[in-house]
Parts: sequence; C-alpha cells; structure tokens
Amino acid sequence: MNEPTDAALSDERQVLADRGTAPPIGDVERARARALWDVLAPIATSMGLELVHAAWSQSGGRRQLQIFLDKEGGIALADCARMTPVLSNALDAAEVAEPEGLLASLLASAYVLEVSSPGLDRPLARLSHFQRYVGQRAKVRTMSPLSADSTQRTFHGRIQSAIADPSHPDDDTQGLIVLNDEDSRVEHEIPVAHIRKAHLVYEG
Repeated sequence: MNEPTDAALSDERQVLADRGTAPPIGDVERARARALWDVLAPIATSMGLELVHAAWSQSGGRRQLQIFLDKEGGIALADCARMTPVLSNALDAAEVAEPEGLLASLLASAYVLEVSSPGLDRPLARLSHFQRYVGQRAKVRTMSPLSADSTQRTFHGRIQSAIADPSHPDDDTQGLIVLNDEDSRVEHEIPVAHIRKAHLVYEG
C-alpha cells in the first residue's frame, strides 16, 4: 500500500483546522482512520465479520479505499462481494449525515472501494492485532523516528509483546509494541499511536 497523498492529508487537515488549531499530520491520520473505523466496524461485526483495517492508497492516479475483513475460518470471495455494497452504502449515509465532517472530506473526491481478505501479509492496525500475533514476524513503519538522534522509521522483527496503556486500558489504538530485531539483536519499543502502517511478514 502506498502512503496517503499530500493533497489528501492537506484537505483533511484543513477540516480539522476549521474547528480550531490544525494538529500534526500524525494526528490527522489517526483521526481519519478512526472516522472510517467508527462507521465500518459495527457493520462488519453485525454481519459476523471482523474489520481488520481500512486504508487509503493511490495507484496510477486512482484513489482506492481498501477494506480488509476476516472471520473465523477465513473470509471467502463471496463474503467480500456481499459486503462491498453494504459498506459503500454505509459510507454514503455517513457522508450525508455529517456533510461538513472529517469523513465527508475523506470521501468527497472520487475513489474505488475494494473489499478483500487480509492475506498472508495481514495488516496490523490495533493493539489487539499485535497481541494476537505475538511471536510472529512483522514490518512496522512509524510516523516519524522514535528518537531525536535517529532517522529510522521502518522496523523489522518478531513481535515480542504488545502491552496495553495503563492510562487507557480499553483503548485498542493505544499501547506499546516490542519488536525484536533478530538480526541486530535490538528490541524496539513502538507506541501503537505512532505507527503509520504495519503488517505480518509471511514465513514460508
């Protein structure tokens, strides 16, 4: 998946700026992800499915909203086809319900909705995802370097642990991931809220 376009981030940041002070780009990305999650997750759950991740990508000038669904035993192509119009209608309704909101700004420009299974390189977007796959290898890209004396934003390693934030124990978007880089023998402590994107690395 490609990074969000600067134009898309700028448009959404302006919506938030109109309500007060424009937050940092990382805060905008978290806000846009939460806006989508709040609409899509309850619908997926009501249909017996799990919303794994929702992400924007840009390919060949075409803007895509990729929605990854799963269920126990795995999701079939028929499930994705069945859910595509359901989720599309839900997004349209949410856009109409709050035309000046952040979600409306996300959906204002033309896009293609793509509903699919997570695949072998399953996206990891929330604390519970990392907790489920402790012991497996992952690739994590952060919003910015973890420390002032580093430029590194991409990390590879095995998920050592995923710890809830004591201040927000029920918030699945908070917490700390410990990633064990077996090559350099370094453990990276990465806050969930600091992650731009992450996914499992298939070990065949």
